[in-house]
Amino acid sequence: MHCDLFRLAFAAVRDRFHVSAAASNVAEILRAVQEDRPEIVIVSDHLEDGPLAGIRLVPEIRRINPASRILVVMSVSDRALIIEAFRSGADGVFCRNSPFDLLWKSLDAIVQGEVWANSAELRYVLDEFRKAPKPLTIDPVVEQRLTRREADVAREAVEGLSNRQIAHKLGLAEHTVKNYLFKIFDKLGVSNRVELVLSCLRKEQAARQDAVVHMALDVTQFPAARGGAIHQTQLRLQPTSSAL
Repeated sequence: MHCDLFRLAFAAVRDRFHVSAAASNVAEILRAVQEDRPEIVIVSDHLEDGPLAGIRLVPEIRRINPASRILVVMSVSDRALIIEAFRSGADGVFCRNSPFDLLWKSLDAIVQGEVWANSAELRYVLDEFRKAPKPLTIDPVVEQRLTRREADVAREAVEGLSNRQIAHKLGLAEHTVKNYLFKIFDKLGVSNRVELVLSCLRKEQAARQDAVVHMALDVTQFPAARGGAIHQTQLRLQPTSSAL
């Protein structure tokens, strides 16, 4: 039903958007992404495969077609789910009960490389960033693409310092910090501080998942080396929306 509603809605703006495919389950969505390579993927958090299947699908969409911009349509603006959607690789979130004219604006924003979320949803992400047990860091491989000074500025920006605070800490003029940030965004393929933070959150999530995989491998391989049985252990602002 939601697919049909979205098709009808997009029919009113066919001069701006072309719907290449519509699907309601994981297998069909992945097939469409693989075959059509869409510029934008709109995925519901709930699919035929079950609640939250759409959010869990985002990393796979990203893997199949990294160029796709992904907007997750949320049933409710839930803090934990918003954070998980962005961690998974979403470029924006859109609440299902929001006006359709905001949907067009959200698509225009993410296709231009911006993040789409309302101020409350952005606050969820920033609060999660601030309460992290340790400061988020920039991937060393990515950091190698920056000059030493750019890397200094990027690290302070990721830790949440303002341009003025960075300038004071590094002994730079405030406009110099701003120029450095523009260069950093360009080199790292992000548009603003929020995307820089989201990028770090995603890397942090990926690192945790890799750690779980390695831990699971250690658990299963260690007994095998001694000829014993293998035991597997599972380890487990509301203002209107705006482009950021």
